[in-house]
Amino acid sequence: MVAHRKNVPAPRAFVPSSWFIVLTVMVVIGGAGWLGWLLLDDDPAAPADTAAPVASATPTPAPADESPTPADESPTPADESPTPADESPTPADESPTPADERTAPVSVLNNSGVVGAARAFSAKVTSTGWTLGGVGNWTGSIPSNTVYYPPGLQAQAELLAADVGIARVRPSVSPMRTDRLTIILSGTQ
Repeated sequence: MVAHRKNVPAPRAFVPSSWFIVLTVMVVIGGAGWLGWLLLDDDPAAPADTAAPVASATPTPAPADESPTPADESPTPADESPTPADESPTPADESPTPADERTAPVSVLNNSGVVGAARAFSAKVTSTGWTLGGVGNWTGSIPSNTVYYPPGLQAQAELLAADVGIARVRPSVSPMRTDRLTIILSGTQ
């Protein structure tokens, strides 16, 4: 009775191996995480937003009806042209120095092992007039609480350190962001 059927195996569906399934799941999760980080990142749109303002002075011409010399003397070309000291005021006269401005955002990172230390310390940073750029954790070996600064922000880093009571100020290291100051908490707060 069975002899009339051919001895052909039934078609089988392709079943990928387990390593391929695990790899695919990891790629999908990694891609979703990267996309979420990209969409939720709090970076400013342009790095020029965080740059310190540069003071520039432009001379204002004197009104035409005023003469630089008394009426009975004839003006000479040397008397008519203003001196460079008269033209441009010093930047200190015009605006506060960049060190007095608290324009750089500040990231507070926890390296102390105390849960919530960075979040608690960030309240001290914002209460002194600084803008909070982020809160997180840092892995590595830092000897004490430190303020790190990117090129061009050393004066603001020293002001921040004085504001929050941190004695150690250093240039930023490789994985740190270059558009903000970074505080790493390693000791007691």
